[in-house]
Amino acid sequence: MNIYWFQDSKTGHLKQVQALLDQLKKETELSITTINHSNQESFSEIFSDKDQINDPIILIGAGHDVYSKILRAKKYLQKFISKDIFSIAVLRPSYKLNSFDLIIAPEHDFKKRRLPKNIILFQGALAATSQKSIDESKAIIAIGGPSKHYKFDQEILMKQLQYIISVHPKHEFKIYNSRRTPDSLNIKLKDELNNFSNAKFIALNSTESGTFQDSLIISSLKFVTPDSSNLVFEALSAMGQTYLIQIERPTYRRIFGATKIRESMNQLVNSRRVGVVSILNKKAGIDISKIEPPSQHVEPMAEIEKVSFSIMKFINQQK
Repeated sequence: MNIYWFQDSKTGHLKQVQALLDQLKKETELSITTINHSNQESFSEIFSDKDQINDPIILIGAGHDVYSKILRAKKYLQKFISKDIFSIAVLRPSYKLNSFDLIIAPEHDFKKRRLPKNIILFQGALAATSQKSIDESKAIIAIGGPSKHYKFDQEILMKQLQYIISVHPKHEFKIYNSRRTPDSLNIKLKDELNNFSNAKFIALNSTESGTFQDSLIISSLKFVTPDSSNLVFEALSAMGQTYLIQIERPTYRRIFGATKIRESMNQLVNSRRVGVVSILNKKAGIDISKIEPPSQHVEPMAEIEKVSFSIMKFINQQK
């Protein structure tokens, strides 16, 4: 198949489409052409080899900047090619849902919406499934930052991290920040957590930041702030135990704002797919941290495999 991947600049979008294409490669031969949304080339230049194309064409991408370009590209190609051309949106577009052949979307985007026939749902985020053996001595902490989903309290987070590292003295921790992590918190992470002999802070701009994916896969314990929902599902797609870190004060009550990510995280907690590092507010005014483990019988998530199978089934049915 001929894949034309329309890309924006958002890492979360790129990683999910890449994971999906990597899985599709296991099932069929792909020829992939990448097209950046800022590309000024005309469609006649992008598809200059259209007369030599004999296999089905898939136009795919994630992000609002690329959805309209995918639909316009299909309309252009249909003038010249009678072969199968499929437009696929990864994540839910905010417009023209029925114009796409397929939309690959997370379940939480359709909780209270009518489900169109062209939708393939997945839970959480698209991430490669790993059955690689874990190292029982390794642990990872992934830190996000302020978002519309959670009230990010730096003081609470630092206390939680110190607690996590203290109660796991036999584990070697690698602590990674993200683009959303405030500079003030990065300074605290570097100054305070490096005092622990079993912890190492790895900044995003350091040469060691490239070890994140391998650490996520092989670590037996994975602690993630819940605002980093995509990373939570990446962790759940590998072996080991995943925990959510409470980053809001026990007395905080959310009154307004986005809820779908919070509901998704709560569902993981209630089903015990993830453990929780939480704070209990005692009547005497004392806050006590505790760790509740996830179920011992949780297998790595395989959403990417389900989605890939559904896409191939759909395409084969059109032949």
